[in-house]
Amino acid sequence: MQDEKDYVKTIKLICELLQSDPTAEVILGLRESFETLSKQLRTGPFLEVFETTLSNIPFAALFSLLAAPDNRLIVTVAEVTGQLLKPVTWSMVHQTFEEYIIQGLDHPHPVVKCLVLNQFLKCEGSSDPFSSQYGPHLWMCLDGKSDSDSTKLAKQALTHLCDVGMGMDYLFAEPSLKAIRKLLSGNESQRFRIYDVMVAAVKGSDSAFELFRQEGIISAFLDEASSGDVLVSMNFYELVPALCETPVSYDYLDSAGVFSKALDCLVDAKAEDGVTGSLTRVALLKLFSRMVDAKGVDSKAFLEKYAVVREIGDILHSSESNSELISTAVNCLGAIGNNPAALEFLANEKEALKAFVSVYDTSLGHLRVECLQAIACIFGHSTTPSKEASQACYELYMQLDDGNFLMSLTKEIMKGFEESCVAGLAVIQKMVPHAWGLREISTYKNIVNFLLMRDSSRGKNAQQWQFSVIESIVRAPNAKDTFETDTFARLSQYVREGPYFVNAVAQVALKSS
Repeated sequence: MQDEKDYVKTIKLICELLQSDPTAEVILGLRESFETLSKQLRTGPFLEVFETTLSNIPFAALFSLLAAPDNRLIVTVAEVTGQLLKPVTWSMVHQTFEEYIIQGLDHPHPVVKCLVLNQFLKCEGSSDPFSSQYGPHLWMCLDGKSDSDSTKLAKQALTHLCDVGMGMDYLFAEPSLKAIRKLLSGNESQRFRIYDVMVAAVKGSDSAFELFRQEGIISAFLDEASSGDVLVSMNFYELVPALCETPVSYDYLDSAGVFSKALDCLVDAKAEDGVTGSLTRVALLKLFSRMVDAKGVDSKAFLEKYAVVREIGDILHSSESNSELISTAVNCLGAIGNNPAALEFLANEKEALKAFVSVYDTSLGHLRVECLQAIACIFGHSTTPSKEASQACYELYMQLDDGNFLMSLTKEIMKGFEESCVAGLAVIQKMVPHAWGLREISTYKNIVNFLLMRDSSRGKNAQQWQFSVIESIVRAPNAKDTFETDTFARLSQYVREGPYFVNAVAQVALKSS
């Protein structure tokens, strides 16, 4: 007769204990047995352990143990239940455990909340079965002054449900709105969890935005800008671009004066000394630079209406700007220039570009790297740049380092510092789609020779970027006609050999010496 398997013994012991009175000794036995079963589920064979467990221990019994007066037992049973639920679809979870789902969402122990919240992530679309009764209980899982595993997971679950189309039908009925209003009357952390979910719901849904407007949730959000707490204001400005996913939401925020007030605040913050003024200006610069990529915004019209590029130029030009502010201004200019329509506007902002060139020419260390990253963003605004945009990039290129940019960039790359090397190689790669860029690279032998020289002492990241530059050159439509025949052949061979190729002959020669 075949010996009884260990997991079968464990399951039998659990069944015996479940039939006993819940004494301290029984609770201890259950705890130890479930810990053993959890390990056996992990080591497998999972399907056998899974089927044997559920054939003998119903989910109802597992859920009843989640109310046990023993914290460690609750945690262990929740872990086992989570393992058993992994292959179970959302439809089956909903149909079989609706009662337990609500109990789990309201459970005081965060591990049990997380167990149930994870099940909502299995919901795949608006056609899946659901219950509007879940809504208020889900929302109340956002309650709490500080972030925790359960509040983070609740926000993730609610955001996911909005993404798959469950929002309007199930999460914003009156009982849910009542829970939302209660949370909005609480602390800053839970308010912004609500706003995060609101942003997810509004994506592509003007009806969701209109509902939030009618319910006063948008007004509550807009009030955060004038809270007087700089950290609250920063959180507010962080969310605004994500809320402008459609012209309807952008137009409403614009008519409410959100951006005109933000620009006034950016200008006024110049007079504020200290951390508060600096944090405010950084947050506002990031707001405006991110707005150019908001889906509901005409970026060129936005920049024409709000003169933030001029403010960026003033910051870069001013000797009173601190390093963090200059760094942020550089990054924001790069982000704006990475948008093709915004670049069209930026090309005419000569003073701002002149200030940026001045910062680049005098920059060192990390600021030099950030300048290079900004230049790469501008040059790389499109893989098929228009003639006008490409000309704007060329004009910037000719201003950098008094027209000697590629020469100084090559020296920067050859210094051997991986961060600046990668940033420099990224700039070169973004030059390739431009006819002028390909021409400049082909005629400067030092950069071509550097690219073709393999050096394993360079970091993996630098080697990968070196390969990416060459690959981009080889794939460029006019590269074969732009580079000398022999050079183009060597570049093509480099691509065929891959980024980390080591010449075997050279290796043998090195060893024999």
